[in-house]
Amino acid sequence: MASAAFFKGLLGRPLTARRPSLSSSSPTRRVSVTPARAAARTEFASFFPEEVTALEEPAAVTMAKMCRHVATPVTGRAVPVMTSCVASPAPAGGDNVAPFVLLHGFDSSCLEYRRLFPLLAERAETWAVDLLGWGFTDAGDAGIGDYSPEAKRAHLYSFWAQEIGRPVTLVGASLGGAAAIDFATQHPECVERLVLVDAQGFIEGLGPMGMMPRPVALAGVNVLKTKILRNTANQMAYCDKDTFATEDAVRVGQLHTRQPQWADATLSFMKSDGYKVAKRVRTITQETLVLWGRQDKILDPAYAERFAEEIPNSTLTWVEECGHVAHLEQPGFMRDKLFEFAKIEVAPAVAA
Repeated sequence: MASAAFFKGLLGRPLTARRPSLSSSSPTRRVSVTPARAAARTEFASFFPEEVTALEEPAAVTMAKMCRHVATPVTGRAVPVMTSCVASPAPAGGDNVAPFVLLHGFDSSCLEYRRLFPLLAERAETWAVDLLGWGFTDAGDAGIGDYSPEAKRAHLYSFWAQEIGRPVTLVGASLGGAAAIDFATQHPECVERLVLVDAQGFIEGLGPMGMMPRPVALAGVNVLKTKILRNTANQMAYCDKDTFATEDAVRVGQLHTRQPQWADATLSFMKSDGYKVAKRVRTITQETLVLWGRQDKILDPAYAERFAEEIPNSTLTWVEECGHVAHLEQPGFMRDKLFEFAKIEVAPAVAA
């Protein structure tokens, strides 16, 4: 869930100082994180590691059980990419609503949307997709192929063309925001509306990682899956740490790093120097909603105002009592704002 800027911090490049937070005016919406019963291995797809049975949060367990592989042929790749995703078809009356497509952050997975996904699926076709090289998506090359931003975009386009085929409301969180900007500006015909959630967009590249010798760089990548780093990112991500920065949240964040292709695929992305979309922000043509946690300690909230200034047709909404991950910390509020943005009528009982 942490952005690539967080990884830059590990390499000695300081993060931008965040400005003092303003007082909150809206109540925190609590999310149940009560442990569920231990799930059997057979209840999950075979591509999950054994550790999936240790997940406790009901939303995480349910989301993992729904996750499946979709064979996705991509031009230039020898074999189809097995795209991991969670999908929910349009409910009754929802066929005229643009599907929601949810893109996770840096080195994360679709499980990041475990709390928001079911809320959106009540009213619209909804997809949470693992980007090429992360989550549980498997390109069948043991991670040694191309996992650059361009490759991630080509994969996402092929998946969109095969499985969705109509303009979507594209939601990108953290580095997923950079991926969403990249996709929306290169394939505007695919995106009806754009949503940026505490998005990375003005931090260019990944710094010294791309210049490191492979063994050194690979060692740095492997640090990403350690419990101590995941816990640090977990603590930084939330405003309400006592409720959300749990051991189980760390388990969810680590799960995809146990995939055999993960380290090499992540290294390939690092060596590509990552996303560079700052100059394209002003060229975004889609109506855009910028959502930003008032207490974000990973990316400076000043970036939110910059997005609002540079994107021609944009609206900025602050998420109070929220850190870097509104979809995890304030999913009810985010659901309401997304429905409003997408012009989906919501009965008072649903919005409460």
